[in-house]
Amino acid sequence: MEATQEHISVGCNRLTQALAWGADGLAAFGAHHSVALYYPMDSAKRGVRATLQGHTNRVNCVAFLNRGHELSQKNIAIVSGSADKTARVWKKAAGAGEKDKWVCSAVLEGHTGSVVTIGVVRARSIQGDRDLFATGSGDGTIKVWERTEVDAVTDKVECLQTIQVGKKYAQSIAISYLPNTSVPVMAVGSTDNRISIYVMQSMQFDKVLSLQGHDNWVRSLDFATFTKDSTNEDTKQQQKDADGKNTSHHHTLQDGDLLLASGSQDKYIRIWRISAVADAPEQVAAEDATAQAGSEAALTQDMLKSLEEMSKSGTQLSTKAHIIDVVMDTPTAETKRFSVIFEALLLGHDDWVYTINWQPATLQNGVYHQPMCLLSASTDKSMMIWRPDELTGVWVNNTQVGEVGGNTIGFYGGLFGPDGRWILAYGYNGAFHIWKNEGNEIGDKWVPQVPASGHYASVQDLTWDPTQSYLISVSLDQTARLYSPWKHTDTTTGAPISTWHEIARPQIHGYDAQCIAFTDKWTFVSGSDEKVLRVFDAPQTFVRSLAKLSGDDTILADESSRPVGANLPALGLSNKAVFENDIASMVEAQESEEYLSQQAFVSTGATPTSLIETMSQPPFEEHLLQHTLWPEVEKLFGHGYELMCVDGSHDHRWVASACKAHTPDQAGVRLFDAKTWKQTPNPLVSHTLTVTKVKFSHDDRFLLSISRDRLWSLFERVEDPQAADPYKLVASNKAHARILWDCSWSHDDSMFATGSRDKTIKIWKSASETRQSGAPWNAIATIKLPEAVTAVEFAPQLPGKDGEHVLAAGLEDGRVFLFRCTVAQPETWVPLGEISRE
Repeated sequence: MEATQEHISVGCNRLTQALAWGADGLAAFGAHHSVALYYPMDSAKRGVRATLQGHTNRVNCVAFLNRGHELSQKNIAIVSGSADKTARVWKKAAGAGEKDKWVCSAVLEGHTGSVVTIGVVRARSIQGDRDLFATGSGDGTIKVWERTEVDAVTDKVECLQTIQVGKKYAQSIAISYLPNTSVPVMAVGSTDNRISIYVMQSMQFDKVLSLQGHDNWVRSLDFATFTKDSTNEDTKQQQKDADGKNTSHHHTLQDGDLLLASGSQDKYIRIWRISAVADAPEQVAAEDATAQAGSEAALTQDMLKSLEEMSKSGTQLSTKAHIIDVVMDTPTAETKRFSVIFEALLLGHDDWVYTINWQPATLQNGVYHQPMCLLSASTDKSMMIWRPDELTGVWVNNTQVGEVGGNTIGFYGGLFGPDGRWILAYGYNGAFHIWKNEGNEIGDKWVPQVPASGHYASVQDLTWDPTQSYLISVSLDQTARLYSPWKHTDTTTGAPISTWHEIARPQIHGYDAQCIAFTDKWTFVSGSDEKVLRVFDAPQTFVRSLAKLSGDDTILADESSRPVGANLPALGLSNKAVFENDIASMVEAQESEEYLSQQAFVSTGATPTSLIETMSQPPFEEHLLQHTLWPEVEKLFGHGYELMCVDGSHDHRWVASACKAHTPDQAGVRLFDAKTWKQTPNPLVSHTLTVTKVKFSHDDRFLLSISRDRLWSLFERVEDPQAADPYKLVASNKAHARILWDCSWSHDDSMFATGSRDKTIKIWKSASETRQSGAPWNAIATIKLPEAVTAVEFAPQLPGKDGEHVLAAGLEDGRVFLFRCTVAQPETWVPLGEISRE
C-alpha cells in the first residue's frame, strides 16, 4: 500500500521577506515552521508541491542563492532564517527535476536572536564555486557567510564576519558587486532609518557610508545593474530641449552603474546610484551638478508640492555625491573611486512600503538588458509598477494592481516572476495573489490567476462531508475553509486534470475556531472560543459552483429551496441568509438614494451579481473573503466555557459537544436534537476534566468520549423513544498514563482506538462479538510511537480489502504513520510506514 500526496494547503507567514521567487520558476515561502515550495506559473494550477521540515520555530525569511552569467543564472540553493535563531541551507539532492528530493545541506548557528533578514548576491554575473550571503538578527548582529559544496547532500558554510550593529537592527540586506568589479558591496536597511553601505576589503566588510533620507524603518532593499537601452539609442542621444540640454532619463546613468532601490515605512521609495568615477575632483563636482540639474528637470508640480510637505516634516532630499575609495584585490592594489548619489524619489503609496523588487533582466534584440521597472508592495492594499517617463525621466506609477474590500491589511510582499510577466504577492491573511501580463507592446494587461491558498494559523479540526465530496477545516485564523477538486484542462498540454483548491470560506469569525462536524450533506456545526455552537447551511450559489467545478450535476437537485447566498452585517458575527427577493431589493436599493442605508450589504461590498454568480474556476482571495459565506441558521446555547469538540450522528439526528471544563460539573457532553436544535434535559456525565473529543459510532449505537482525566467513556443509545436522555453510560476506563487527544471507530464499529500524549495508541474491542450492552471493552493491542499522539483515524472500508483495518496516526512533531491489521487478528498491527512530509 502506498500513500501519495494529493494536495498541500498552507498560507504564507505574515512577514515581509517570507517569500522568494527563483529564476527557474520555483517560489519558496515560510509556512509556519516549514519552507513551502510552489510553482506559481504551473499551467495545471497544482499549488504547493512540498514542504521542507527542519526549523523548530516560525520561518521569517527565505532567499535563493544564484550562480551563473547573465540570463544563464540558476538557483543552486535556498536559504531560510527562523525564529529558532538558526538559518538553514536547502538544495536538491540530485538531478534537476521538479520531483527531486530537497535536503538540508547545512545549519547555520551563532545568532542569539531570531534571524529576520537574509541578503544574497544579485548581479549581472555571479561566478565561482563559493556563495556569499548575510543574515541579520534581532540580537543586533549581521553575520556574513560563505558556502561551498562538499557533496550531493552536504555543504560547508563558514562565518566570515560578525558585524555588530547594536540597537540599529537590520531589517533588510542586499548584496551585489561594485560597478565593473568583483568587489562585493552590501546595503543594510536598519531601524535607525538609514541605509548603511559596506564594501568588502580583505574578506571583511567595512562600513563606508550611511545614507540618510528615509524617516522610518527601511524594510526592503534591492540591487540592479543598469544597462543601456539597445533600441533607438541614437535617437535618445539626440534628445534635446529648447536650451540644448539633454533631457533623456538616462543622461546621468552609465552602462554597469549599480542601482539600489529602498522601500520604507515612511511610504516612500528611493533609488540610489553607485557609479565608478575618476580621481579628478572636477569630475566629482560635475557629477553633483549633473545630478542636481537632472533632478530639477524631473520634478513636476505635484512632486514639488509633496517635497514641500516632506521638507516641513524634516525629510531630506539631497543629491550630494558621496565618494568612497576602494582598494582593488589586484597585484598593484590600485584604488578605485566610486560615487553614491540619490537618483530618484518615488511618491504614490498611502501607507508603509514593505517590499520593492526590480524586474528581472531580459533579452532585448538578443542583448542582455535590465529593464528600468520596479515593483512595490504596500499595506495600502496596492502594488505599483514604476517606470521612468521617456521624456522627463520622472519615475511614474503606470500600473497598479491590488485587492478591494474584505478584512485585510494590504500586502506584505510582492515579486516579479523570472520572465517579468508574472507578479506574485501575499497579504496579511497569508493569501497569495497572482497576476499575469497578457498585454503586448501597446500596453500592459495584468490578469489575475488562480493562486494557492491555505490557513495561516494552526488547523484545529477538519472533516469530510457525509458523501466525501469535499472537506472543511477550521483554524486559529478564525476561518472555516472548504476544499474540493476542480476538474479542468491543463492550458499547456490540453490534458484533462483534477486539482484541489479552496472554493469557499463558509465562516469568517471573530473567535479562534476549534471544532467542526457535519449534521447532513449541506449542514455543519462549528465551535469556537465562545460558548455558542453555530449551525451553517449551504447556499444555492455554493451548490451550483460545486457542481460546475467538480463536474457532478447530480447535486443540483438539492439547490432549489436554499437561500441564494449570505452576508455578514457590519459589526456582526452571524452570516445572514440572502434570498431571491432580497436580491431584488438590493437591485432597487442600488438604483435609489437609500442604497447607503442597506448596511447589511454595504459592509462587505457584496453585490447582487456577486451573490448569484456561479464560479467556473476557484475564486480569488477577494471573492473568498466576501462572497462565499454560508448562511448561519441556528445558534446552540448551553455551554459555560469555550467549545472544545463537536460531532454529529450519521443518521443526522444528534449533535454532541463539549467545552473546556474549569469545574467537574462543566465536563459533561451536551446533546442537541438536529431536527429542533433543542438541548436534551441532562448532559452526559462521566468525566472530571475537559472532554477533548466525542465520536459517534457509524451505526450511532455508541457515543465515545475521551478526556484530559485520561478516561474514555462509552454511552449507548436508548431505544425507548419516550426516554428523556437518548444515550446512557455503559462503560468507562482509565486508558492511558497521560491526556487523551483523539479517538476513532473502525468502519465496522467492531473496535475503537484512542491516542494519547503517553506516545501510545490503544485498540479496544468488546468482549462480546455482538457488542451486547454491559459487556466490557478491553484493550487488545498497544501501538508505541516515537512522539505524543495527537490524532488517530480509521480508514473507511477500502475496495478489495474487506478483511483489513487501516489506521492513521498523527504525532505532535507533524509525522503521520499508517498501520494495518486483519479482521481475523485485530490484536496484531503491522506498520505500513510513514507518510512523507515533503
